[in-house]
Amino acid sequence: MTKFRKNILLIGLATLGLGNVPMLAQANCGPMGGGSEKFSQQMEKRQTQMHDKLKLTAEQETAWKKFNETMKPAGAGKRPDRSELASLHAPERMEKMLAMMKEHESRMVERVAAVKEFYAVLTLEQQKLFDEQFAQHRRR
Repeated sequence: MTKFRKNILLIGLATLGLGNVPMLAQANCGPMGGGSEKFSQQMEKRQTQMHDKLKLTAEQETAWKKFNETMKPAGAGKRPDRSELASLHAPERMEKMLAMMKEHESRMVERVAAVKEFYAVLTLEQQKLFDEQFAQHRRR
């Protein structure tokens, strides 16, 4: 097989595999679409720990509140119904997946802006602590 054909074959297989990702993702999430109570509690605990370690001033509190609001997980019910996905043809499923990816991307753009905005009000020492805490959270 030529390299071109192998690439086309791999792309086709990846596309077929990705068609099942929304169903698998929903199967792994609870009825709330991933926003379980345990996850919320853990997130709250991490936020409290970070807040305490940063020792924010009164002027920084507003930025902290805005940062936390933006970083909250998206609301429940955003995932498509599995039976609806199963009834769609492959191109339609791919279009739904693309729409979900665009939503996720726009949410990530908002989060990046929130991190930059909050980071700008921190002192150098606080920035160092924030970097350490944020990196630990992302490694999980």
